[in-house]
Amino acid sequence: MAGSDQGSKAAEGEYRKALSNPDMLLRAKAAARAQIDAQSAVDLPGDRLLQQSVEWSKQNLADSVQQANNLQIRDVNEGKDYPAPLGSVPTARWFGAGFPDYPWLFATDGEYTAFAAVAAGQFDTVKEHLEALRDVSDILNNRSGKVAHEVTPTGDVYFGSNQSAGNTDETVKFPSTVALLWRWTGDNKFRDEMYDFSVRNLQYVYKNLDKDGDGWPEGLANVERAGMGVEKLDSTVYLARGLRDLADLAASKHDTKTEQWATAKANDLESRFEAQWWVPKAMGYADSIDDPANPANDNTPIFQRHWIGVTPMEAELTRPNGTSPLASAEHANVALDQRETPCYTGEFGLFHTGTGPTSDPKGNPGASCDGIVSQVPSERSIFGLNTSIMAVAEGNFGRLGTKQQQVYTTGNARIQLDPKVWETPGAMPEIAPSPDSPANIGRAFYDRSMALQAWGTYGILWPVVHQQLGVDPDLGHGRISVVPQLPQGQPKVAGSNIRVGSGSVDVSASLAGKALTTDVTAKGVGAALTAGAVLPSGAKVRGVTVNGHAAAYQLVTTSRGTEVHVPARGAHTTLVITLQ
Repeated sequence: MAGSDQGSKAAEGEYRKALSNPDMLLRAKAAARAQIDAQSAVDLPGDRLLQQSVEWSKQNLADSVQQANNLQIRDVNEGKDYPAPLGSVPTARWFGAGFPDYPWLFATDGEYTAFAAVAAGQFDTVKEHLEALRDVSDILNNRSGKVAHEVTPTGDVYFGSNQSAGNTDETVKFPSTVALLWRWTGDNKFRDEMYDFSVRNLQYVYKNLDKDGDGWPEGLANVERAGMGVEKLDSTVYLARGLRDLADLAASKHDTKTEQWATAKANDLESRFEAQWWVPKAMGYADSIDDPANPANDNTPIFQRHWIGVTPMEAELTRPNGTSPLASAEHANVALDQRETPCYTGEFGLFHTGTGPTSDPKGNPGASCDGIVSQVPSERSIFGLNTSIMAVAEGNFGRLGTKQQQVYTTGNARIQLDPKVWETPGAMPEIAPSPDSPANIGRAFYDRSMALQAWGTYGILWPVVHQQLGVDPDLGHGRISVVPQLPQGQPKVAGSNIRVGSGSVDVSASLAGKALTTDVTAKGVGAALTAGAVLPSGAKVRGVTVNGHAAAYQLVTTSRGTEVHVPARGAHTTLVITLQ
């Protein structure tokens, strides 16, 4: 099959080109996919299903890549209008959100997918996705800084202009995605290319989406459900992260004014976050805050049990003194314990909206995990993204147990690879078979979810590469740390050819008796390397050797637990921690 958007003669030309040497085309495709397979290759002897999911998730990302030329940018107002184009983008390349229905350029999807893609070493597509979003958004929104939500390959923007509500969360997440790629690549040229737009992103939010001046951003976000206040939890969480990331980018460019502005805003939000958003009776964070335009509401927290309640534990904030999630450790562990209960978690992962007492007769009043009466029914649909958010949140707090992170990585891996569950073998679908969302195979075609949704790979690649293997580049500042953590009950995890910058790292971590070993080889990384390991809960250190010689070490308390850090010596470092 062949086609073209330039007419029948061009389509016939493509057809002849495809038939001229199909064997060569097949070999080229196979070689490209073999190269993808060789990057971030993992060995997980204690979890072969997860290892297979890593292998397939890398291919799912490559499957999702789309490209279009001569995009005519116009605001179609959710399909109601078709005005003259505002401008054009010569070429755009991006991670398509979902197949078959939504292979488009989305901001929210791409921002989550970027974390999986950098862990897989697929830097170029992340860069091109961000460039496309910036180019489209600046034309559409006259350089206001607002990020377009949803763009078709023709350039039609369905949602996300200055005149529409758009999604606040994706505008505040853009600087973080830029910082993510910069840290994994050390590409200052890319940082400089994206910097002005990243600054305008957060300036737009404070100028247009904080009308009451309380610092909590207003507008739509990931959850589009009734009864929510105008200030949403996920937008707040990602704004706090975005401010820290913008401050880091600004500091690297010696833009003191922007660094100080972003740091002051971040300090303010973080200092007030727990008091405003934590709901003790619910054992979790509020989903939103009531309408700030109505003084009678007084920013009352609204708790509805949506999946976004996990985002304070999922988003890592990069501060001058280290990186940690927004949520306090005390509240995080309470909230994650709560989300692991049957009120929130089903066979394949995290529900969109948990169950509990409800005033709606269509809810699920039989389950009661807390004393909060919600005005909305539960929605026990298990999206791959929801489960990914939970897997990442668990890993941020070192909760890699069989009833913790492994529940969620296994859930996403099963819907991708288990013959009893999958829809398309090897493809991560949008929604798992769920109590309130039956499997696609039994549903009408117009009512099915996506057979392949790129953002589900976030909950596979990031937990394995960044959390279990502990690869944490900060190449923008000339450093990288590799501090693995072994999942509960597993003796070894390993990975090879994990791309960082223009080089790569190999890492393995194992526990045999009282010896906890981390082995790291850096190839062409060109950055100061810190090697280490997260100690098993309650363990104490008897001694440390590096490459067979006794070595000084540093104990660092993080959200993951107690970590042992040592500076690497040469290209190859073998760290052995003898436990008491």
